[in-house]
Amino acid sequence: MVKSYQGPGHGARISLDMARTRTLSEEVKKPVSVTQAWSGEIDPSRCNKRTLLILHAIRVFHKKGVNGTGIAEVMELAGVGKGQFYHYFGSKDQFICEVVRYTMDYFLKRIAPYTSRLESLADFDQWFQPYVEFAQLPDFMGCPVGAIASELSPSNPAVRATAALCLQRWVIAMAEGLSVLQQETGAVGRFQPLETAEELASDIQGALLMCRAMQTNRYILSLRERTRERLARLLQLPQN
Repeated sequence: MVKSYQGPGHGARISLDMARTRTLSEEVKKPVSVTQAWSGEIDPSRCNKRTLLILHAIRVFHKKGVNGTGIAEVMELAGVGKGQFYHYFGSKDQFICEVVRYTMDYFLKRIAPYTSRLESLADFDQWFQPYVEFAQLPDFMGCPVGAIASELSPSNPAVRATAALCLQRWVIAMAEGLSVLQQETGAVGRFQPLETAEELASDIQGALLMCRAMQTNRYILSLRERTRERLARLLQLPQN
């Protein structure tokens, strides 16, 4: 059965295959730390030049911002010349969009083991852990997609549209976990997973922004506690 939810703003519709959520936990492997994934060394022998450009851009854009980074800096880090760069990407905007898409693909792959294992409130802390880890990155850097979206969306429609689609994919991933929680606890119908996931995504982005601005992770930790309490009320379950 497929559920749909009409999001606010530009009429974007996100959908969730409710039947698929029951099999996700059988398909995923051991979770990989988001902190390790974002801070590990980039091995140039394991990827082509196009991917190498994107990987270095993810790191430097996240740390310095897109506007604070010249494409020449990314090319130097990747060991790629200007001609080769424009062979892969027609423009800087196209490159930024590819960086955003790759980042979300990478992130969703890393959090899949977390998002699909929310079978009870006892699993909640692990389910929420990737967002705590984002707040624990050096300088509390937070979500890379959210950072690029907030920096460039008003002035760059292409990046805004790409970021919006990527963030919607993240919302769906969270909604799948919440749907598993509903099914496993017998609480189907007590709340809408997609609507709840969209609200939670907004809360997480806001908390990560505060962590980065104030240089503390207390905002994301506070949100974790409030969200656990909220889910307990929605599910009418005692907290573990």
